[in-house]
Order: sequence, then structure tokens, then C-alpha cells
Amino acid sequence: MKKTLIALAVAATLQTALAQEYLSREETLKYAFLVSLDLPQLTGTPLATDVDVKRAVAMRDGDYGAMVLPEAKLAPEALAKPDHGPVAVGQLWLHHLTPMRDGWGIPAHELRLVDVNHNEGTASVVQCTLAVRRASPGQLELAILGRTKEALLSVPLKPLEAKPQSQPIEMAATREASDSGQIILRILGRYEARVPVTEL
Repeated sequence: MKKTLIALAVAATLQTALAQEYLSREETLKYAFLVSLDLPQLTGTPLATDVDVKRAVAMRDGDYGAMVLPEAKLAPEALAKPDHGPVAVGQLWLHHLTPMRDGWGIPAHELRLVDVNHNEGTASVVQCTLAVRRASPGQLELAILGRTKEALLSVPLKPLEAKPQSQPIEMAATREASDSGQIILRILGRYEARVPVTEL
């Protein structure tokens, strides 16, 4: 199987942000439906999710990739209710990448690794649940979950001046060092979160 099977996007080894490639709509949907073929894996997240694969966004650079699948009913009203517990906003899928915690890549045994089957073979990819929760009064954060309900890490959710965007969650990336970078998630045009990543 080609290493780019789930090459869904961004990379920690980019030379510049411009080196990143957004996947075409057709290719993005191809990979989104591919990961959704095994429904128990797609929905077996530690926090219940109901993602809309038709509104996926994906990027790649070589063998590194990322794809975000937003919640089907993601709306601003949902983000206003994290006081009753974390609110799922979607899933982040990573190929050859892992989130970073305290400057180090999170090891495989803490991640939710999913085998994605294809007619050419099987690829193991990282599936993270994304949830908004209250960090402190007036401050929200994005929790990244792996195998359990305990967050692998949490990052600040920065309020933005509300702007319309084509997808519920949009994605970009930056390179921070030769072996690390950030995935930038913009949620509903209202919030931004930066998830540090490195090579898995």
C-alpha cells in the first residue's frame, strides 16, 4: 500500500507553510469515506461523536497528513454550554503525526490508533476526539482525547472576530522547528486552537 493512503495532511517537517497542500474536495471525500467504512471504529470514541464526513477538510505534505471531521450538528450554541461537561466538536485524524505534550510527542500507547483498510492493504492512523470545555470562568479550551476520556492535552481556544467560513472547522498549519509544527483549527469562524504536533 502506498504510504500516502491516508496522507491527509500537514507536516512537522515543512520548509514553509506554503509547502502544505490542501486536498481537493474529491480526494478529501475519498479519504473521509474511507475512514468511515468501519462504523464501530469511527464512533467508538471515548466521548460520543457524530461527525459529518461530507464536511471534512484535509491537508498533506509527503507522508504526513491531517484531516478534521466536524460534528454533524456543530453550532455556536453548542460551544456556549461546556459548563455541563466537554462538548464534542469533531475528530482529528493524523497520519505519521502525533500531538505534542510538554514539548514531547505523545507515545503510541496513549493514542487511539485505528486500522484503515484499503484494497492495497491497511494503514494505522491516529484518531483524536476534539472537545470544547471550560478551563476557567470566561475561558474555553480544546481538549484532545485519545483512548480515554482523560485528555492527552488541552490547548487554549482563542476567540476570534466572527467571520463566515466555508466549513464548520477549517485547518491550516505552521512549522515551528525542524521536527515539530502546529495544526491550526478555526471553529465556526469564532474560535481558534493550535495543536502542536511532531512525527509519530
